[in-house]
Amino acid sequence: MAEEESVNKRPRRAFSSTEKLMMLNMFNSFKTASPSASHNEICKTVASSMGVSWTSIYRVISEKKTNANLRSPKKKKTRLTVCDKIDDFTKCAIRRIIHSFFLRNEIPTLDKVLSKIEEDGSLGSFKRTSLHLIIREIGFKFSKRCRNSMLTDRDDIFFWRRNYLRDIVKAREVGKNIYYLDETWINEGHTMPKVWSDTTITSARAAFMSGLSTGLKNPSGKGKRLIITHVGSEDGFVEGALLVFESKKDGDYHKEMNSDTFENWFKGMIEKLPENSVIVMDNASYH
Repeated sequence: MAEEESVNKRPRRAFSSTEKLMMLNMFNSFKTASPSASHNEICKTVASSMGVSWTSIYRVISEKKTNANLRSPKKKKTRLTVCDKIDDFTKCAIRRIIHSFFLRNEIPTLDKVLSKIEEDGSLGSFKRTSLHLIIREIGFKFSKRCRNSMLTDRDDIFFWRRNYLRDIVKAREVGKNIYYLDETWINEGHTMPKVWSDTTITSARAAFMSGLSTGLKNPSGKGKRLIITHVGSEDGFVEGALLVFESKKDGDYHKEMNSDTFENWFKGMIEKLPENSVIVMDNASYH
């Protein structure tokens, strides 16, 4: 049994009224020049000359018999998007409103941006869904927050890191217990896994030249903040050495972790470590 072959049908081409008239005139010209030729032969000759299918010639002749005037295909109307309906001034104003949140290190949600637009009064009225489309159209994307920072290798950092690695190697060679100490924080701003970021700002210089910002800094968002201090090693955290207290300020948490608080905690924590231990910490002022 012969295999069945699937043939994709070529889509029918739409011709303008000028192209149809050219086909019809050529058909009449060939018919006048060769009165003995059949209808099919003339159609195929015209199709070959014009580089179209012979069925297209048939359709044009049939259309002329039915309608006195040959018509061009209807053009599809292009619908304007929400972003097409607003001018560049409004787009720039919305961009600056979003960057005003970045400069305050506050997360720009749709509701907050919409509220600012309404307060302005000169930018018009937008629905929440329309504003979402506009923000995307002008170059923002709603993406997962990136907390990676590029290491800047200044000379002092390079030598500091080299000396640290040498000291750690020596401590390991003599069998010392190495513990790592640090502080951190957590606040309500960390519950936002995704935020708006401006994809048109590619560098700090571009942001400066445009009078805009480079985006949100971490942490961002208002709310209660807990300051956490702990120490641990490759075997895990030291039991009973955790220090957690609530921050009373919205600024840098280092202002509340002062030398008195740190020293009181450190005295109690160091008694929990075995002898012959090394504690690794950064160069915070209270350390």
